[in-house]
Amino acid sequence: MPNPKKSSPALPASALDDLVQSIPEGIAVIDPAGQVTFFNHGAETISGWNSREALGKPIDGILPLSVGKGRFQDLLPAGGSLPHVNVLTRSGQEITLSLARTPLRSPDAAGRSVLVFRDVTEEESAQRLRSYFLANISHEFRTPLSALKASVELLLEEIGDLTTAETVELVKSLHFSVTGLQTLIDNLLESVSIEAGRFRIRRSPTDLHTVVVEAEKVMKPLLERRNQTLVIELQPDLPTADVDPMRLTQVLVNLISNASKYGPMDKPIELGMALQDENTLRVSVSDQGTGIPLEERANVFRRFIRLDEKDKAQYGIGLGLSVVKSIVEGHGGRVGLDGRPGGGLTFWFTLPLKGEA
Repeated sequence: MPNPKKSSPALPASALDDLVQSIPEGIAVIDPAGQVTFFNHGAETISGWNSREALGKPIDGILPLSVGKGRFQDLLPAGGSLPHVNVLTRSGQEITLSLARTPLRSPDAAGRSVLVFRDVTEEESAQRLRSYFLANISHEFRTPLSALKASVELLLEEIGDLTTAETVELVKSLHFSVTGLQTLIDNLLESVSIEAGRFRIRRSPTDLHTVVVEAEKVMKPLLERRNQTLVIELQPDLPTADVDPMRLTQVLVNLISNASKYGPMDKPIELGMALQDENTLRVSVSDQGTGIPLEERANVFRRFIRLDEKDKAQYGIGLGLSVVKSIVEGHGGRVGLDGRPGGGLTFWFTLPLKGEA
């Protein structure tokens, strides 16, 4: 009869140590008094403390809770997990940890426990942003839909008594609401496509003047509602560009819409398009609004970020500029913003005229 299979030899102690050290999660061992007796590389990366500094110190000092929230050790479960706990790193940065604790099972454990923790700060931030998104999306749809409903009901009830001028105004209101819904839905679909990894740029030879005309037509109802004019300055004889015309139009619509919402009524918005060099197009959209503080400008192209959270009259779900950034970078371009002398902002982007072969 064949010999039974022998079990694989156990890993040597050095290999086990290498295995534990290679795990990206933080792993720490504490004694019954809460002193750290082991600290892996993952724990070093998360906490900012190296193992030499951490060993022998209280875990409360290595992972202190946010100010005014007690001691870290007081929140440790006897066993099992703790979904979220906010602590400070060595540099004072607040982070969110997901934490699990289990007794160390070995003959010489002496009451020690193993802590396994993971930095979930970005996941928590994303969850909060999604909650903000869900809380605001209904308002975003309700506003134009309510306006559509009111205009249609008025047309149905009073169509025989309305003057031509009154009918035109109602139709303009309908056009404005439909345009708002179309822009919102386009940005939602694009954002979902980006997150799902299905985002693709479909290039074709494109007349840049046609793109500008299309964007101006889409934005006309909003600009008329706010009594704003779009001042367009195009370099003469712009060459044909190898771009995605639908998405380039979407970029212009989002930037003009942003300038309209955050710029003052009755003031012009400027759209410029010119060659930066022989193979690079530069496009800018400028408003005369209050601008954005320097320290906040780095965040404006992130999803679900609004430019002015404090102004309740301005609302939005913060997708437009993030979609702009994704489309521009998908073309191999860059996007940014600058302050304007005298107030306001200029949002700009550059695109290569020829895509990669």
